[in-house]
Amino acid sequence: MAGTPQTFAPAKQFVGIATEAVQGTAVAMTSTVLVDEVKPKDNPTFLDDKSWRGSMGNDAFAKIAGTKIAEVELGGPAYGDGIGFFLRNILGDLAYTGTSTGSGGTTLSVQATAGATSIQTAATIPAGTTVQIGSGATAECFVTGTPTGAGPYTIPLATPTGGLAYTHAATQAVQPVTAPFTQAHGLLNSGGGQPVSHTLTHFLGPTATSGARQYPGLCLSELGLKWNAESELLTWSGKGTSFPSVPAGVAPVASPSTVLPVASWRMLVGIGGPAAGATLIPTVTDGELTIKRELSPYYTVNGSQGPYVIQRGGLSVEGKLNFVAADESPLLWMLNNTQPQLQLLLDNGLTGVNKLTFQVDCQLAAFTDSEADGTKNAVEYGNSFQALFNTSNAGGSGGYSPIKVSITNNVPPGTF
Repeated sequence: MAGTPQTFAPAKQFVGIATEAVQGTAVAMTSTVLVDEVKPKDNPTFLDDKSWRGSMGNDAFAKIAGTKIAEVELGGPAYGDGIGFFLRNILGDLAYTGTSTGSGGTTLSVQATAGATSIQTAATIPAGTTVQIGSGATAECFVTGTPTGAGPYTIPLATPTGGLAYTHAATQAVQPVTAPFTQAHGLLNSGGGQPVSHTLTHFLGPTATSGARQYPGLCLSELGLKWNAESELLTWSGKGTSFPSVPAGVAPVASPSTVLPVASWRMLVGIGGPAAGATLIPTVTDGELTIKRELSPYYTVNGSQGPYVIQRGGLSVEGKLNFVAADESPLLWMLNNTQPQLQLLLDNGLTGVNKLTFQVDCQLAAFTDSEADGTKNAVEYGNSFQALFNTSNAGGSGGYSPIKVSITNNVPPGTF
């Protein structure tokens, strides 16, 4: 009797992710991304040789390998401890804040410049302490190394590696913090304006040795959020471009989070102000928001079939909201070109390290379409909007941004 045929069960597949130091250089996964859909596809090109050969052929006599690229689509429920990878990938600017422990705080003795891997403080800080440096749009969190000196004290910034993202003036606060942490994502405008890239690892089974393929240099071209109060969790979807896939060197291991997704009915919507008080709008039934990013792979004559770089271009944000009509407000926002503030706030209702919140802020939401629907048991309006660039949603890199997305979770600094 022949042996059991070799097959692979799709139910065992999983997806991992890790931040790259160099775009396109694959790295082993550091986190498991919980998705219910992933569609990776390698897209090599082929160059046809159609030179005449004295035969009755007008098609290719040979196909020559051309350049390679890969496309990835994925998505599922929006998990508060995992979506930050993809928000940082498409937006780039990140401010990290924590919850003060209430003790052990000090200040910078001298200015700390961007890129510095240590700081000087007025008081010492024990090794292994998570500290927040600064506040607001330029806040950063690090785990400290072993201090040296007798005052001012030199405090190594051990995790994350790479040093400070921003320059911090002398006397700025250095405060020990703990979870929950908040990551505020905005559009990166400093330097070349290029966010970090990620390696996506897909364990499916057939790949020899490891069972997984990696998609390095992943850059998202689209990230969407959807919600429906009646029937859905908050969900997300993403599309992106990566360097051509490579086999993973070793078999990855799934380590899924125990954090749960959040039901859409918990969402609060604010128009004309925050999602509270007089500007809380209780009539939104469902909606969606899409962040889009221009991408261009560039190929050069350097002996490689893969791209030299996947370059990010401009960013835009658009969305839709559906309302039960309490009055004509949705129509008037469009007709009067009001461009009100829009805030979406979703809270899992828990506290402490278990707390999760999603907060989306668009300081200027221009409603460009509003359609009345009188075919159902209650009159509805369906509105489309575009988020406009403004300085209120900008992060520490300055400039303008059409959106800021803030996620509160139990994710330590250096993860994304």
